[in-house]
Amino acid sequence: MSDANFGDKIRQIRLATRLTLRAFCAAAGVEPSNYSKMERGLLPPPSEPAKLEPFRRALGLSEDDPEWRELARLAALDRGQIPHRILSDREIVGKLPALFRSLEGEPVDENTLNELIAAIKREYSPQQ
Repeated sequence: MSDANFGDKIRQIRLATRLTLRAFCAAAGVEPSNYSKMERGLLPPPSEPAKLEPFRRALGLSEDDPEWRELARLAALDRGQIPHRILSDREIVGKLPALFRSLEGEPVDENTLNELIAAIKREYSPQQ
């Protein structure tokens, strides 16, 4: 996982695919000036995950591509949201309060944290 934000990551992928900003915007059906602001971090990513789909298609990424999964995670985080794949796992969601308490410096049962880490690793391990 990188320390980049959504704008940095999508720019990196766009440039790696050799798409100009205007060509990408035409393929994704977005306004170049607004998209440019998104890449520069002046506008947040689209508010709904489904609105990222044209970006995925324009970049030629599959839904299972690790680059796409990272981009979707960064989009959620830049919007101040927990990534959808985490929220869709009830086991992980049930343990998030313990994670938040730990991050805020409150005592948390180590077994609970270990269970959370194991659940997250299962969710994000490559599909076999």
